[in-house]
Amino acid sequence: MSYQPQPPMGAAPQPGMQPYGAAPNPYAAPPVAAPAAKKGKGLVLAGIGLAVVGLGTGVALIAMSGSAREETVKKFARAPAGCTTTLQFDKRATFTLYLETKGSVDDVEGDCAANGASYDRGDDDPPRVSLSLFDSADQVVELTAADSPSYSTGGYRGQATQRVRIAEPGTYRLTVTSDATDFAIAVGGDPDVDAASMKTAGIAAAIGGLLLGGLLILLGTRKRRPPVAAANAVPAWQQAPAPVPGYQPQGTVPGYQPQPQYTPPPSYAPAAPSAPPQWSQPGAPQPPTVQPPAAPPAPPAGSGWGAPER
Repeated sequence: MSYQPQPPMGAAPQPGMQPYGAAPNPYAAPPVAAPAAKKGKGLVLAGIGLAVVGLGTGVALIAMSGSAREETVKKFARAPAGCTTTLQFDKRATFTLYLETKGSVDDVEGDCAANGASYDRGDDDPPRVSLSLFDSADQVVELTAADSPSYSTGGYRGQATQRVRIAEPGTYRLTVTSDATDFAIAVGGDPDVDAASMKTAGIAAAIGGLLLGGLLILLGTRKRRPPVAAANAVPAWQQAPAPVPGYQPQGTVPGYQPQPQYTPPPSYAPAAPSAPPQWSQPGAPQPPTVQPPAAPPAPPAGSGWGAPER
């Protein structure tokens, strides 16, 4: 059983304690709860921040999509005109061959002497060109005509002219035959594939940020109803006083068992003398019968015994 010392008689109660048996003050102010306005303000600020971040991320991704298109075009393999170029295909896919009239060719493998030469030919007079593609077994790979897509970004401009399906990765040789030399054949995929992915991601980030941010703002600005009191709530002036910490009222001490109330025994009355035993054996001597003493004679009529003499 734990024991907590009580304050001395007449001493002021400790803060937060209430004397035992004192009725609560019905006019006392209730404890002040954290205002709901702070929570709503936090949701509004979080919603604004999320909307700004989502919108900024989306705008940045959309802006970067333009440069992604240019980077994709720069990575195309190129074969100069008038020679044979060795190309290495690393995957099975369909590739497009572009007639590139503006750009530059770095060092390539094959019998071409290109070393960073640049070219810029107008589109009004496209060159006549013949293309032949051979695999590692010197077998001709079929080419099909194509008229899209096209690109014009940064320092490159090209138009699709052929399309090829690479069935097996490996080394291939592309021969470009033409009377003109101020162009090149670029080999690659869709120039807009990376840019389209970045645009999609940017739009999704902007829309997601605006939607989630708007939802948080709506939750933060929504008016909250005050709590409804229960119909059977007990008034403050009828509520039982709060127990004093450490105080145990009499009769509730742990381990204490109340003693039963004392009940006096009934008044004592002497038992009547038992009758003498009766001899039942035949021929046995019988005990003498005891006669009770005779009652004393009654006093004579007169002033009575013991009366004072006159």
